[in-house]
Amino acid sequence: MTLRKRFIFSLAAVLAILIIGMSGYHYLEGWNWFDGLYMTVITLATIGYGETHPLTHMGRAFTLFLIVVGVAVFGFLISSLTQAIIETEIASVLGRRKVFKDINQLNNHYILCGAGRVGMRIVDELEKKGVDFVIIEHDPVVAEKLLNRGMLVLMGDATDEQVLEGAQIRTARALITAASGDAENVYIVLTARGLNPNIFIVARANDFPAERQLKRAGANKVVSPVLIGSHRMAQAALSPAVADFIELTTMTESLDLNFDQIRIGEGSPLDGIELKDSGIRSEHHIIIVAIIPSDQEMIFNPEPDRILKAGDLLIAIGTSAGLTKLAKTASYKRGHTMRLNNPLKS
Repeated sequence: MTLRKRFIFSLAAVLAILIIGMSGYHYLEGWNWFDGLYMTVITLATIGYGETHPLTHMGRAFTLFLIVVGVAVFGFLISSLTQAIIETEIASVLGRRKVFKDINQLNNHYILCGAGRVGMRIVDELEKKGVDFVIIEHDPVVAEKLLNRGMLVLMGDATDEQVLEGAQIRTARALITAASGDAENVYIVLTARGLNPNIFIVARANDFPAERQLKRAGANKVVSPVLIGSHRMAQAALSPAVADFIELTTMTESLDLNFDQIRIGEGSPLDGIELKDSGIRSEHHIIIVAIIPSDQEMIFNPEPDRILKAGDLLIAIGTSAGLTKLAKTASYKRGHTMRLNNPLKS
């Protein structure tokens, strides 16, 4: 019998005992229903207040029966409750141990500090992308909700070095700090940068002075939700079609259209060929919006005869499948299974 069924059975048995006791005193002794219920309760509770009315021999025998059965039922109920508490605690401990074990095995992952309104949207995006990440959250209620969703969560203060160490910051790929306070974000950036000088840090800022402070503290990118929101609202009023396009390409989950950045690796079939001959656009309908060479500034809307080189970072827009294939091709080293004149063709 499962724990849930045992608990339901116990409650049903207690209710049945109360009804049987009340009915027994009513029919055997002629008491009213309330007196029968009162006698049943004090008998089962073993309070020992004494008999409500004098009992006959049959009434006393019925009381003995009620005591024996009632104690057994209550014992079963208490054991079920105790088992439920113990199993819940054990499951909680084992669950936390599994979380810690999974976190300790992370490598090249993302760390999110803060799961408030902004942080929860970041959680959704990271989950949608299917990347490994761990969340640091100080609110136990929020942390519990995230754990119930199957997330890897560390409960604690992200400004604490030990907490960041527990999130495996030394092997992490990037850290996102989305705390609601600018001062807290600055402290998190300072602590994280001290523990891992090479980690990529994205920080949330609520006002312009905080942006400068976060940059000085070591943040690689500073994002202001207020600035972005106000810009989007103004754009929606001034250029609604442009705003619709941006929302379509960045916010709509039903449309399989994504932006991504893809770096061309050494020995890739894309290295040394012109953009128009790469097959990126013609074969898989991926648009290269910009190219960031390793030693130059960003080139928007690159010319078709632009020669792709190892180290170039491609800013691309296309379907998830197409972008995934392009990423594999960009990092693929020349061999005997892929042709240069059509590097993306299956």
